[in-house]
Amino acid sequence: MILPEGKASKLSLSTLDTLSSIEGSSAQSSSKALPPPPRYLEKHPKTQVTYTFTPQTNPANSMIMNPPNYLNDYPSYYISVNMNCFTPFSYITTVRRDGWDGEIIGDFEMGIPGSRKLGTVCLHGNECPIDEILESNPKVFRGGSYLWKSKGDLGPSTVNLHWEESSAASSSILSCFLGKEKMVTNDLARFMPSTILRRPGRPTDFTRLDVTPQGHDYLDEIVMSVLVIERIRTSPSALKDLPASVFKEIF
Repeated sequence: MILPEGKASKLSLSTLDTLSSIEGSSAQSSSKALPPPPRYLEKHPKTQVTYTFTPQTNPANSMIMNPPNYLNDYPSYYISVNMNCFTPFSYITTVRRDGWDGEIIGDFEMGIPGSRKLGTVCLHGNECPIDEILESNPKVFRGGSYLWKSKGDLGPSTVNLHWEESSAASSSILSCFLGKEKMVTNDLARFMPSTILRRPGRPTDFTRLDVTPQGHDYLDEIVMSVLVIERIRTSPSALKDLPASVFKEIF
């Protein structure tokens, strides 16, 4: 507040304190008015959007999950994998939005199954053990299911996601539903791993993620959860079948 020359003495200290209090409270209230995640798009798509996972060579051990070229306003996810320097058999997957220097959505760390290193996942700054947020129900002769559990304000996830395998094969399609039940009205996304081998003159078959209009409200959770699940599904079976005591003796 700028006062005319010679008028400052007429303004009491209590008035100044009142003005400072008002300005401080308004600034504080404006900072609290930020929209909570995970709402990313001002306008929802009318149909499902197919995102493509494209491997990258620079940086190494990375890929980008891109929407179609004509949908420039939709988010891209930049995914990189790095080794834990203290625990060389444990790897950290980091997910950023809209660039290698973009906002960090989260990360997760997983090592050899059965090792002492605890697998963790961090989303929007909240971290917890993977076992506390992901519940798996494998089936012997048919596809299993996975539940990405909501932990509210205390954990990294704000929503329950039910992932269902179409078959027992590790390359089978994963379907995502909102909530704990498989219902058509709750359909959010489908993850389709690449299954076609490369051949000269044939377009490369990339892994894809189909996301429904409703699914874009939970896109961070969908991307993070499917990356964790696919990491578990594609773990070497020989390692998964060994007892945990074997890894504890080795490491």
